Amino acid sequence: MSKEMIKGGLLGGVVIFVWSAISWMILPWHMTTMHSFKSDVAMSQAFAANVSQSGIYMMPAQTIMAAHTVTPLVFASVYLPGMSSMWPAMIIQLIIQIVSAFLVMGLLAKTALTYWGRVRFVTIFGVALAIGAYLPYWNWFCFSTGYTLVGMFDLVVAWFLAGVVLS
Repeated sequence: MSKEMIKGGLLGGVVIFVWSAISWMILPWHMTTMHSFKSDVAMSQAFAANVSQSGIYMMPAQTIMAAHTVTPLVFASVYLPGMSSMWPAMIIQLIIQIVSAFLVMGLLAKTALTYWGRVRFVTIFGVALAIGAYLPYWNWFCFSTGYTLVGMFDLVVAWFLAGVVLS
């Protein structure tokens, strides 16, 4: 493992992290694809009263879905303790992105491409990641097309920017 690979993984991860922060906290596009409940308090109480533990929940349950169509379809991640601070999640996210960039740096080390060929390689990795990460949820759990496309575009931009640094 060379210093160049370590430096590339660290810098690439930081670039993805900074882009993600800009994308989620400054640009309006992610929030325009999400909706709020009429009453967050009522929904929070309903979830708390009807779930036994934190986890992924789907309504209707798959056994009911097999029998007939039941509406609405709900796919939810429920974390009963709630989130008191974003800092632990942000630190973990930075670590995840550094590890991801380090792995892609390892793939790049196996190529003999020009600078822009390497950028294109990393961008194509981002496209594959976006397709594999977002389209199954769009297909199976009816994530909105807007949410799906914004998330996919966000990942492709992140990996393009990382490719500029990694290459």
